[in-house]
Amino acid sequence: MYEELLQDLGLTKSEIAVYFALLDLGSSSTGHIIKKAGIAAGKIYLILNKLTQKGLVTYVISSGTKYYQAKDPQRLVDYVNEKEQELSHKKKELTKILPLLKSQYSEPNYRTSAEIYEGFNGFKTLYEWMLQELHRKDTIEVLGVPKAANDIFEGYILDWNSRRIERGINMRIIYNHDNHQYGKLREKMKLTQVRYIKQEFETPAWILIFKDYVTTINIQSGSPTCFLIKNKDVANSYKKYFEIIWKTAGK
Repeated sequence: MYEELLQDLGLTKSEIAVYFALLDLGSSSTGHIIKKAGIAAGKIYLILNKLTQKGLVTYVISSGTKYYQAKDPQRLVDYVNEKEQELSHKKKELTKILPLLKSQYSEPNYRTSAEIYEGFNGFKTLYEWMLQELHRKDTIEVLGVPKAANDIFEGYILDWNSRRIERGINMRIIYNHDNHQYGKLREKMKLTQVRYIKQEFETPAWILIFKDYVTTINIQSGSPTCFLIKNKDVANSYKKYFEIIWKTAGK
């Protein structure tokens, strides 16, 4: 129990063994410490030096020989207090550079993350998260929405679009050629532009592109599977592809 606690405080197993050996031995030379602690002779001076630096061990020299002694265990509490002060200082320093770190994180060209959302609840979780992630004047680009998707999700999507518009989020949608029924409803919505893709370019899945994210949604047996990827370069590539299709899509 105490070994786990002391390891959590930053002591190694060898340091713990040597410290407790010295508690039993009192003032002792390295030979006795090695035997009592059961450690390799080649490591003893390194371990003792570290314990000395931490203020847990002291030594005296007598007739040219160093004799080591453990400090009062109360020193462990002092050691913890020093660690707390050190961490507090580091926390303050970290807070100062946090804006710089965040600015670098906001452009993770090299970093890719991926998530999967399954079923209707997963679909709603993804869409609700999108509303939280996006801000006023942001744009969602939607490519290749099949009629079957609106047949299944229309009630929820209408409510979601109402909240999207309230938040000032733009949307450009390219529907499949057979989806004019739902497209006409979207054409009447604010902050919404609609076009229709040619039949030869249609796919059973549809794609959402926003910020550094790309989501591909597929419906199998009426249950959606949503693949979300975050990568700035990938998102930019999809945005370029969307613009090409948008220019050729009909109104």
